[in-house]
Amino acid sequence: MKGISRTALMIALVALPGLTRAACPQYDAAVAAVEGGDVATASAIYSEIAVEPTCDDALRDWMGSFLARDAFRTGMDTSLTAEARMAAFQQALSYEPHWRSYAALARLEWDGQDYASAARDYQLAINQLVEGPADDSATEAEIAEVYQMASAAVALSPTVVAMPTTRSGEEGGLFATNIRGYEVTEVPLPITFVYATDDFDETGAAYAQMLADHLNTFAPDSITLSGHTDPIGSDDYNMELSEERAVALADFLRAQGYEGEITTVGFGRTQLPPAPPGIEPGSEEYNRIARRVTIAEN
Repeated sequence: MKGISRTALMIALVALPGLTRAACPQYDAAVAAVEGGDVATASAIYSEIAVEPTCDDALRDWMGSFLARDAFRTGMDTSLTAEARMAAFQQALSYEPHWRSYAALARLEWDGQDYASAARDYQLAINQLVEGPADDSATEAEIAEVYQMASAAVALSPTVVAMPTTRSGEEGGLFATNIRGYEVTEVPLPITFVYATDDFDETGAAYAQMLADHLNTFAPDSITLSGHTDPIGSDDYNMELSEERAVALADFLRAQGYEGEITTVGFGRTQLPPAPPGIEPGSEEYNRIARRVTIAEN
């Protein structure tokens, strides 16, 4: 979690025209509470300065970071109930958006099989990685894990999950393909079909339309659609079915106005995904994750 020193904070406040320490009546008490680690007092003062026009955003951000760190530490306490931990992460996010808070909250939702909420919060973690401060560090392995968990949660959600836009209005979530240098080469979407056919089911139709809207907005020159099935059935049957489904999606995208070149490939069950935490290979949940279409811009 980010923070600034007291010296840096004082410089920031004094440097702004017409603003001094005396301009914010809670300034000294706020600094004393944070430096003394007094969370209760800091929380009360934060509520006051949130609506105090003479207090600078730098002070609010500094106190918010302090309170967010404390709430995050509470959320990481595994001796607490899942509900208490989730409440702590939500509180941390109310003070300061941070990808680790979103991801930690999403993991608890995943463990509780609330896949729709996990899909939302893992994707918000992606957005925060894209737009958040660079000093909110993340390794490539951590970014990859967040993305993979977001993909799995979207696939398992009982309802269609939108790809959340970033604060700047760009498409984010699974559609974010460059995350701090981590390159997503294929975007996986649960474009699903009626059993043993190449007709979209209700969920598949919604994600197919979502993809069409994305492509019509950004208009890449060419894409590759790769169909993947679950492991049930023969190799030949799954290969043929995955090819037919990729072609069906290509036909739909053209009908929706996408004018770029489309290459279709079927992989059947030859590229099964790794099983995420708590999901057994061969289970219905695993098979839902395996049934997907991936999209790559060429």
